Amino acid sequence: MINPKKTGFTLVELIVVLVLIGILALTALPRFFSRQTFDARGFYDQSLAMVRYGQKVAIAQHRLVFVNVASGSSKLCLTYIADTTCTSGTGVTNPADQTFFVKTAPAGITFSASISFSFSAIGKPNPDAQVLINIVGDGMTRPITVEQETGYAH
Repeated sequence: MINPKKTGFTLVELIVVLVLIGILALTALPRFFSRQTFDARGFYDQSLAMVRYGQKVAIAQHRLVFVNVASGSSKLCLTYIADTTCTSGTGVTNPADQTFFVKTAPAGITFSASISFSFSAIGKPNPDAQVLINIVGDGMTRPITVEQETGYAH
């Protein structure tokens, strides 16, 4: 006689669960081994932080601070003069290591165009227009927008 109080999983239920876990693993595992999505998002966040830092330095030092994007070399730098190649080696210092503030994109990540604009002493972008910086990587374009009136970067 079978005891009705005993409960458990049937063999069919266990096999269905194992098949579902296998399908999920096949779709999720490749994303864990590819760093390009992680690198693209990380570089986007660093670039956004650099643009915001450039505005803060311009306000704090009461002078023009240029944000330069070199699409050919995939570099972003902060300087006191326009330098679309980011090769001057002088400019705003990185607060982390007191060197020239320049970031190079990881492999497979680029900027859509070379751009150079400045923040005025009140934090407003010059030229007096909305600025758009596009970072391309991992099949996505991630835009950084600098608002015309306030200089807010998002």
